[in-house]
Amino acid sequence: MKFIDENSLNRLNFKELLSRIDMYSGYGKSKLNNLSNFLVGEENKLEEEFERMEKIYNLISNDKREMLKLEMILYKFDNIRKTVENAINDIVLDTVDLFELKVQLMAMIELNLLLNENRDVFSDFILEDMGELFGALDPNNEKIATFYIYESYSVILKEIRRQKKEVENKLFNETDYETIQKLKNERLSILVDEEREEFKIRRNLTALVKKFSSIFLNNTEKIGNLDFVLGKVRFAKEYNGIRPVVSKKKEIVLEDAINLEVKEVLEAKNKKYTPISIKLNVGTTMITGANMGGKSVALKTIAENVLLFQMGFFVFAKYASIPLLDFIFFVSDDMQDISKGLSTFGAEIIKLKEINSYVKSGTGLIVFDEFARGTNPKEGQKFVRALAKYLNEKSSISIITTHFDSVVEKNMKHYQVVGLKNLDFESLKNRLKANNSLELIQDNMDFTLEESIETEVPKDALNIAKLIGLDDEISEMIYKEYEWEEQ
Repeated sequence: MKFIDENSLNRLNFKELLSRIDMYSGYGKSKLNNLSNFLVGEENKLEEEFERMEKIYNLISNDKREMLKLEMILYKFDNIRKTVENAINDIVLDTVDLFELKVQLMAMIELNLLLNENRDVFSDFILEDMGELFGALDPNNEKIATFYIYESYSVILKEIRRQKKEVENKLFNETDYETIQKLKNERLSILVDEEREEFKIRRNLTALVKKFSSIFLNNTEKIGNLDFVLGKVRFAKEYNGIRPVVSKKKEIVLEDAINLEVKEVLEAKNKKYTPISIKLNVGTTMITGANMGGKSVALKTIAENVLLFQMGFFVFAKYASIPLLDFIFFVSDDMQDISKGLSTFGAEIIKLKEINSYVKSGTGLIVFDEFARGTNPKEGQKFVRALAKYLNEKSSISIITTHFDSVVEKNMKHYQVVGLKNLDFESLKNRLKANNSLELIQDNMDFTLEESIETEVPKDALNIAKLIGLDDEISEMIYKEYEWEEQ
């Protein structure tokens, strides 16, 4: 069962969020690019990951130099797993391959020294000793980042090179054409012997690399994990992420959760951002409010933070308690599948069929943003009401935003966007007349979610229309329609 589909990731702009995370090693980049979620039943494993992150977070908060030193070493690790795999498959390594291996072994030694200085924090990342392999690649014990087929590898090679040098010296001083040709032939023969002996040495070194391949690959796995954890910690530290509670209950609790992207956009315009606080249980939770009331942002905030948690990240909230889930779906109003010629509603129904197969075999988070808004209101209302009832009986946590009336049942959770409820309409109306800026309405909208016992959606649409300046006669007629409907 797939945890989350590509479309849901795109609607949440999750890949853009992850692009803020810096990885320094090739192995760390590979970890980030192949990111996977923790599975239900891996709660202890996730707790261990958060514990590692918290220890590192505290360390670098007290001493930034430790992070800088680690980063400088991690830069030295390109991904050379393919080279080791070649050795495993008995493909003789060339001198460039052996050079890269030697450089990484030197970096591993350097990294281990640093990790051991804070062993209580980095105990899970301590590398296995590879001194024997490094010694083979550094036979003269020079401890410098170079590699050469050293004469110390073979007395035969030493003698061959002595002969080659001797012949080359003669060539340099010789003027007779026939003698020069003879010496060139002799040198060519020596070069063949040299290449043959160097190949034997490279073959023996390749065999040694193969012998230590499992240790080397295990070390690169640890390096990747270390780089990845450090990246997650930097990400949390930069944006004030907090360690969430790994809940054993199938409920999601968020206090003052934020969406980083939306928060930054609003703050850049010197506008207030309203965090989201909500408690979600198994079954259906309805969120209602005016179209300008921030329901979509609330959904993205919830889904984004839950997804971060599932991937082993700290979340962006004052407090969070979240369980591991089997899947996440985020269905919004941009579902139109042009390639298949489907309407938005048609695409939603196709997605609903897929979701239903997941609902029957696991527990997940299902988010519908204004489901069925692409069909006529009467039918849409019936679809939403039926969907809410159906999901309310399932073991997943489902959220549906809607502006349809009469879809919230008394046995469902219901949150309303406060919206314009507490607003001084006359004051704002006068300001709008003077300013003539619709942004004033947005600026005065209260995006806070509050739990409600009401089953009807708020009538903010009419209030917004009046603020904009809808004719009183038309407004009165709309009021009468509301009254008629409620009778």
